[in-house]
Amino acid sequence: MGKKTLYLKVTFIAILAVFLPYLIGLLVNLPQLLFVLLAIVSAISSVILLFWILKPLSKVSASVRMFSDGNLNKRVDIRTGDEFEEIGNSFNTLADKLSKTIHALENDRDIAISEKNKFNEILSSVIDGIIALDFNKNIIFINKASQQLIGLNEAEIYGKPIDQVMRLFSDNDEILSKTYCQGNFNQSAKLVGKDGKQTKVNLMTAQINGAVQTNLNCILILRDLSSEEELEQMKLDFVSMASHELKTPLTSIVGYLSVFLNEDRNKLPKENMDLLDKAFTAAQQLQTLIQNLLNVNKIEREQLSVSPEPVNYSAILSKTIEDLKGQAAQKNIILTLSVNDALPKVLADPIRIGEVITNLVYNAINYTDPGGKIDVSVKVLPDQVETTVSDTGIGIPAEAIPHLFSKFFRVSNQLQKANKGTGLGLYIAKSIIEKLQGKIWVKSAVGKGSQFSFTLPIVTQGIGMLNQGKFVSEAIQAGTLNY
Repeated sequence: MGKKTLYLKVTFIAILAVFLPYLIGLLVNLPQLLFVLLAIVSAISSVILLFWILKPLSKVSASVRMFSDGNLNKRVDIRTGDEFEEIGNSFNTLADKLSKTIHALENDRDIAISEKNKFNEILSSVIDGIIALDFNKNIIFINKASQQLIGLNEAEIYGKPIDQVMRLFSDNDEILSKTYCQGNFNQSAKLVGKDGKQTKVNLMTAQINGAVQTNLNCILILRDLSSEEELEQMKLDFVSMASHELKTPLTSIVGYLSVFLNEDRNKLPKENMDLLDKAFTAAQQLQTLIQNLLNVNKIEREQLSVSPEPVNYSAILSKTIEDLKGQAAQKNIILTLSVNDALPKVLADPIRIGEVITNLVYNAINYTDPGGKIDVSVKVLPDQVETTVSDTGIGIPAEAIPHLFSKFFRVSNQLQKANKGTGLGLYIAKSIIEKLQGKIWVKSAVGKGSQFSFTLPIVTQGIGMLNQGKFVSEAIQAGTLNY
């Protein structure tokens, strides 16, 4: 139990002030005036004693004011042995606890500020633009890269609706925040910022779920593609220039070797002719590589030319397969063609479609072990012809199939002794087939072989000229038709 001495002191003073003059008056017969003076002196003494007893209260009050003003080290020292001492001790205990709590909070605040500054520095150094939006699509964070893309500083952007600060377009259609903030979004777009500044970017967004308390709804990541496009253009220009410069002398080398091998084959020893045959084969492979690089360059620039016309597809297949039988025979591979002589005409570019067939059969030869079989078959569908190149080769892993027609992609697996080719042939074949309004695909299993198939439209009476006109019109619009 707490002390009760303060009550006793107050009681004593009350007795002193009220009853002491009365008791003295009873014991001693005092004149009226003297009795009044005694009462006054008693009252004044009682008030003085009362002020003296309550003096610690002013110390507590002053300490509380100083503590509330920020002097967290202020303590009160009261040793009266009564309730005021208890209050003083309680104040000191409370002050100690509050001081520790405040110091801990200040320390946590300093750490939070430091982490925030560190986080802001990290985001500011990221080369990609990062923007955070609240649930009203207002900007609550933007890093320096985003400010540079938009052309405005943070003070001009912060707190404003994203659709007022920048505009995004896909072709001629505007992309609004209600579209790209509805879920995960990944698309190339044209960003229009301050004064109509335009930049090609890749926009990726992520919707933040369960962030109502932080008022964080959507995060945008903007990657500037302008420098990548410029670098890609430089690469295309270099490949085009280098390939053209190599093509002319290499054509001469292949031509001279071909003439020499045809006319003077019996004039040199067999060992010398074998070396020349190998040199001629290597020159042809290099010539094919350069031609592939040129074709890839044209595809990237959307300038790969096709000249579609009604063609005798059966004749093209027969000639192409006949030319490749020699290479198949060198590996002891049986190459067969299953085609009906009454095959309808297809709308295609005879040179380009020959390249596609050659590429598919050449790949089948490369990836089929000696003693294997390759069959080229044709199936007539209602409005198109489907060609399939089947082999008994090593097959293709399932995880590689989705990437098989990508530029420079090459399959690598344990069944394969070496990576052959440049990874360009199938990419070019796909581009040619699609330009001819066909489709190309593959079915394969490791150890069981592969089946590459593609389709070409049939030229039918009455619509053949219409289809051909459509091809020519599209080619002219794309700027890819040769004259």
